[in-house]
Amino acid sequence: MTSLRQRITNLLSIFCAGVFTLAIPVTLYSQNNTGIATVKILPDYQVMYCSSTNGVVVPTQEIKLKISGPENKNWFVSYSINNSPAVVLNGNKAINTSAYELSLLLKNSSNYIQDYTIELKDAWLEDLSSIKLDDDNKSAFIQVLPLPKIELEDYKTKTKIKSIKEYSILIGKNSVFETILPVGAELIDKKSSIHNNRQKIDLKVKWPDQEGNYMVKFIETDAFGCNSDTIYAGMEVVEEFDVNLGEDCNICQGESVTLKPCIDLPSDYLYEWSTGKKADSIIVNKAGTYGLTVTDQKDNQKVTASVDVIMHELPEIEIDDRVVLIGQEHTIDIYSDGCTYLWSDGSTKSTNTYSESGDYSVTKTSEHGCSNTKVFKAKLKEDIFNLELPEIIHMCGNEKMTLGPGLSIEQEYTYYWNTESNEREIAIEEAGMYHVTVTDTDGYYKTASTYIHYHPNPILDLGPDLVLWEGDSVVLDAKNEGSTYIWNNGETGQKITAKSGGVYTVEVSDQYGCSNKDTLFIDYRHGRKFGVFAGENHTICRGDSVFVAVMLEGNPVAPVTYNWINAQGDTPELYFKKDGIYCVEVTDAKGNRESDCIEIITNATPVVDLGKDLTSYPNKIIELDAGISNCVYNWSTGEIAQKISVDSEGKYWVKVTNEHNCTSTDTIQIGYLEDYPYVGLPKAFSPNGDGHNDVLYIRGT
Repeated sequence: MTSLRQRITNLLSIFCAGVFTLAIPVTLYSQNNTGIATVKILPDYQVMYCSSTNGVVVPTQEIKLKISGPENKNWFVSYSINNSPAVVLNGNKAINTSAYELSLLLKNSSNYIQDYTIELKDAWLEDLSSIKLDDDNKSAFIQVLPLPKIELEDYKTKTKIKSIKEYSILIGKNSVFETILPVGAELIDKKSSIHNNRQKIDLKVKWPDQEGNYMVKFIETDAFGCNSDTIYAGMEVVEEFDVNLGEDCNICQGESVTLKPCIDLPSDYLYEWSTGKKADSIIVNKAGTYGLTVTDQKDNQKVTASVDVIMHELPEIEIDDRVVLIGQEHTIDIYSDGCTYLWSDGSTKSTNTYSESGDYSVTKTSEHGCSNTKVFKAKLKEDIFNLELPEIIHMCGNEKMTLGPGLSIEQEYTYYWNTESNEREIAIEEAGMYHVTVTDTDGYYKTASTYIHYHPNPILDLGPDLVLWEGDSVVLDAKNEGSTYIWNNGETGQKITAKSGGVYTVEVSDQYGCSNKDTLFIDYRHGRKFGVFAGENHTICRGDSVFVAVMLEGNPVAPVTYNWINAQGDTPELYFKKDGIYCVEVTDAKGNRESDCIEIITNATPVVDLGKDLTSYPNKIIELDAGISNCVYNWSTGEIAQKISVDSEGKYWVKVTNEHNCTSTDTIQIGYLEDYPYVGLPKAFSPNGDGHNDVLYIRGT
């Protein structure tokens, strides 16, 4: 309570000079028993007061205190409220009576009891001599009770005739409540309960059966007998509820509007729109008439309403996203009937003239208030880059290149090729059309294309290196008619005649600049032309040999010498038994040397082994096996299998030929015994000394 009182004291220190007023004094005289005059507050004042208002001013209460002083003297006294700065009584004027009545207007706008302490601070006579204050009666303690406050919950000021409505009213826990209903209205039920330290009054009221405007009064009286402000609650009683969808709606293209009815009476309603939706609101983005039927579920009363939604198109602004300014003054005109305009430079005309590159915008508003804004870039033509690519590029053979556009202005760009590359340059490896779109940082773009045509390099073959003998000549032809030719001897014709040895090189270039080179070596020799032939390659079986005889063609100058490479020999004939490539060099008396080579290939010979000669018993069949599979077999018996069976004496041989046509043979001698030996043993004997079978005998020859 002390902290609350201190806060109130601080507030009163602000208002005491203006809010508290002094009343007309009434003379009373007081003197103590000693005959010495004192100043004091007479104790016959009321301690507790109710706040007083009826909704017009802030709740206040007039408090009157009687103060006595000396008789037949002009005197002064100062006082303070809740320790606020002292104020001199009677507006700083001397009091010439023995008593004075102090009138104070004390506030209490809080919900709690407001405490006030009025204390006399000092007293003096007109000659400034002090007057003693009565210590027992120099202060007064007064309480101002809070104004009871009625809270009327969710009170609606409109209802139907004969309707029964329920209301809830909150008052003080210990207060009493009075309801004054208009004529024709009836209080059906009234209940009281305590919630959160407050009293809740539940009322059920039946309203009159006649339309009209009525007034209800609610009054609360608290436990101290203080009355609240009178609550005047108006009520309009009607026959049916009203549904209002408002004025027709004008919306712009691309916008939507929420249609929601305003119903003047609270109740439980069902909604059905002409769109089929059943909700208390709908969102529409199309023009049309939208109807609504509202049904009161309590009495099934139906009320309809409708509203028109009108759709207006946005005004068109025919300006490209990027404008190229041609000339010093480029005019843009976007006029349409009934429209207003606002350009980014503040102009409000339908046309605007530009002479500088930059970012601009314009907002165009139709007569229906629909606005469309266009943001665009404008650039002087000379500020836009130029893009260059050759129309066609001729490429040769497997030539590769890097293709990139030429740009007149050095700045940042983005690139997009039809190869899906985003690089400034691309590698070219095949023929075709190549497009590139180049865009600057402001979005201005240009497109160029190049056709890449590939041409094969000229096919050039001067033939194999050759030998030119004394007195001979040869015509070298670079072919590829219509081309240009450069020989290493300075000639520029398609054909030249070579009469001497050396290196001959020619470069051929076609009409597209595609070129090729070839080189021919001519060995020039003195003497007569001759050739060397060692014969065809030979394939032999291992263990065999082949005879090779070298043949000469032409007329070499004698004497002629032979030199075999990879073989020992200096004669024109040799026998060869091993694998290898063997070359022979033939040199005539002029030192001219010709050579030829031959290859000898040896194949494996099958290894056949029928075993050692053998002698067997009569009538026993013997199997002979050549021992190598997948070959051709010829037996002395005429049989051709790998294995044969024999049962008679004689000499048997077999010839085996493998897949390389290499053969091998083997022979075996078969004999049979005439006196066949016999050895016999009994199956058992009994050496028990009885004279029978006591001895084991071996029988035979």
